[in-house]
Amino acid sequence: MAFTVGVIEGMYDEKHSWTWEARHAYAGFCARHAFDFFIYAPKNDPYLREKWQLPWPDEHLEQLKRLSNTFREKGVKFGIGFTPFEVTELDDTTRQALKAKIALINSINPTMLSILFDDFSNNVANLAQKQSDIAEFIAGESTAKHFQMVGTFYSRDLLLERVYGKKPPHYWSELGAALDPAIDIFWTGDHVISLGYDEEGLSEIAECFQRKPFLWDNYPVNDPKWLQHRLPVYTFTGRPWQLSRWCGGHAVNPMIQPYLSMIPLATLAESYRQKDQFIVHSAFKSALKSLCGKDLAKEIHDNIIQLAHEGRSSFLPGTVKRLKSTFSQFTRPEEQRFTSEILSWLRSIDHPPHNADAPQ
Repeated sequence: MAFTVGVIEGMYDEKHSWTWEARHAYAGFCARHAFDFFIYAPKNDPYLREKWQLPWPDEHLEQLKRLSNTFREKGVKFGIGFTPFEVTELDDTTRQALKAKIALINSINPTMLSILFDDFSNNVANLAQKQSDIAEFIAGESTAKHFQMVGTFYSRDLLLERVYGKKPPHYWSELGAALDPAIDIFWTGDHVISLGYDEEGLSEIAECFQRKPFLWDNYPVNDPKWLQHRLPVYTFTGRPWQLSRWCGGHAVNPMIQPYLSMIPLATLAESYRQKDQFIVHSAFKSALKSLCGKDLAKEIHDNIIQLAHEGRSSFLPGTVKRLKSTFSQFTRPEEQRFTSEILSWLRSIDHPPHNADAPQ
């Protein structure tokens, strides 16, 4: 498959889930901004992870089918991200359970299926070969057209070894040699949340994988608790358009806030369209105006340092009061999609900082 770019809903936080309305809104957004796909893979959907052997409740399954249809109608590929949680062997019982689950996923009619071995311990011998065997078995049962896989070690970040144990010495090259070349391999980069990407680093991992890596880009992610105090709505940086030459694809993992996530996502689409003509700050202002309208765009622009960098954890009461007043004045529905997320984020401030009485 040629280079492709899209969105992967891969959030962890159990307290925050996107609404079905927001997911449907992404069908139109992806179509307008030339995103090729949307993958439904929230880590807080237990029927895709810890409870994968159980079927979704009927209403949830029907919602997924409707969502798949909406994306298809907009000409955007729809995918599912499935984690065979704690599966380490393909015994008869496991094969039958996987067949049943993939048959249920097939009823949703996804074009893409992502098979995810990330973020759970998988301390077994011959890890790369076993994960490849499981991924290929799942792909063989699926009616999807395109497949991706995430391994246990999906980044050079040493955090993964601290959490999941020592990486097998030749894990990446063994994975590349064992896995069917038709299955892409996701890669987050030098870090789980990478600041950027370059040709050298991507070429090195491509040699190991024996295929170009498929980026799982954790920007503008803010679902980890240590990032929830910020709204990273600013332009994508450190992602040159040449990624389209160095990678097989680019999947972007958004924020807890679906509508605010559209702002930086729109800038990524522009970077691939404009290439060497892309100007970071101009793209940010253009995305703001296009999505939010002139007046709201100005307020977000003027407060970008507080929203995206300072963050609510250090706000003084006067700052909170000012921001609430500023963003409460917008009453049009197309504005309130964005302002409701900002106001909800502000309302989640539980404890003022110790210097709350300091002047503004």
